[in-house]
Amino acid sequence: MLGCAVVVFAVLSFGFPSTLCGWCEQLGNYGFAVKYASLSYTYTGNVADLARCAEDGVLSGKDRYIIEYCTRLADHEDFGEYCALRDEGMAELPSFSYRQYIYGQAACAVYRGGDLDLAMGYAAEALDGGVDREAFSGGFECSDFPVNNALGTLALEVIERRDGRAAEELSAVLGGVAPVLQEERDYLDTLLAALAEL
Repeated sequence: MLGCAVVVFAVLSFGFPSTLCGWCEQLGNYGFAVKYASLSYTYTGNVADLARCAEDGVLSGKDRYIIEYCTRLADHEDFGEYCALRDEGMAELPSFSYRQYIYGQAACAVYRGGDLDLAMGYAAEALDGGVDREAFSGGFECSDFPVNNALGTLALEVIERRDGRAAEELSAVLGGVAPVLQEERDYLDTLLAALAEL
């Protein structure tokens, strides 16, 4: 019986990883779900399976999964098209941007790992695709600053951790942002005020 169970589990694991991923998600075991989603992506190469890896990585709370899969997703050739599809599905939440969400999660995980410069590079790249996250030096100018963007997500992480040094550096980066829309200016001002208190 035990041998049969092992064989059945092996067949399910390698033959139907997407199904097992779903079971793990239902049980709240996102660490295992990431592994099955990754195996499914290996088979299909489908950006949706890679997105599932990234999302389960975020839900697992494990920064190594978040960094690995959010980065791979952001660098995927179909990422822009997939973001548009996801944003369309979340039309009832006008301030939601899948691109900003993925980059924001990656930025926060990198920051928690101790690399603030790279974290800010990720967040800046989310707003300006021309930014090279690996070579980000802090000089940044941008006129678009949508609510719940990746830099804002990183700022909230810094505020939550009450990290004064990071707050100072992030404030300097945000100083180059000049939003046109009033809603975006208000959002930026709120973040800057909270960072200044640290």
